[in-house]
Amino acid sequence: MTTSRRIPWLPIVLGLILVALTAALLYRGWSFYQLSLEDRVEHPDFRQLRPSGLVGNGYGWIAALLVVLNLSYLVRRRLGGSRFGSMRIWLDIHVFTGLFAATLATFHSAFQLRTPITQISAASLGIVVLTGLIGRFLYALAPGNDRERLREALDDMERVWPGHREELANAIEALPSVAVPANASLLRSVLSVPAWRSVGRRRREALALIIPRERDREQKRAARRLANVAATEAGSSGKTALLRSWRGLHRFFALLMLASVLMHAGIAWYFGYRWVFE
Repeated sequence: MTTSRRIPWLPIVLGLILVALTAALLYRGWSFYQLSLEDRVEHPDFRQLRPSGLVGNGYGWIAALLVVLNLSYLVRRRLGGSRFGSMRIWLDIHVFTGLFAATLATFHSAFQLRTPITQISAASLGIVVLTGLIGRFLYALAPGNDRERLREALDDMERVWPGHREELANAIEALPSVAVPANASLLRSVLSVPAWRSVGRRRREALALIIPRERDREQKRAARRLANVAATEAGSSGKTALLRSWRGLHRFFALLMLASVLMHAGIAWYFGYRWVFE
């Protein structure tokens, strides 16, 4: 018996909010941002939207605050448990605040990178956003309880095609999943990908040889589910190790980005942007 998949409403809502806020920022300053650096000086909003202006500088400080808040996800991961909310919700908010911080930082710079510290901050933020998006993709591929899902798929197949559960299970077990230590390095995790993908492909082929081609609609659905789950389970430990090592890389760049952002904010404060708070 299959269960309907829940629609991930929170990421959709947060994505729409991000698009709406970006559109609003563009609408607010489009006539200014599309001008050349020389022509911007004559624009009536130049003093407001330039990086050191009240609005432009405000974008930067809000982005810096979001960067600090964004790292609270790392604290939540250390705490564990469920009393602080679902990790999936925290991750969705983590992605949203990271993308919105990057958006605000872009508008803060007025789409120009004229100083070394600005270039370093932008580069570090871009790397963090990129590694974070890839990490979010890997998180979606990460296994849940694949062994349990495999048992359920075998039970489902037994229901629609009785008497063949053991044969199907033996065919899968004859091609064991690739074992990758949870603390494996990123290089080792990446190098293991072809191996567990190969096992998954061979499991599909082995099941296809056992299951007859002439099947009704329900049997086709159960067979397709079993093949997918068996292929996924072949890379369970590999995906877990890959996600964990990629998180470490993302965390490293996030800390470097935080340092560059704090340096950027400190330099801006020291050289006279304190008037914003006076």
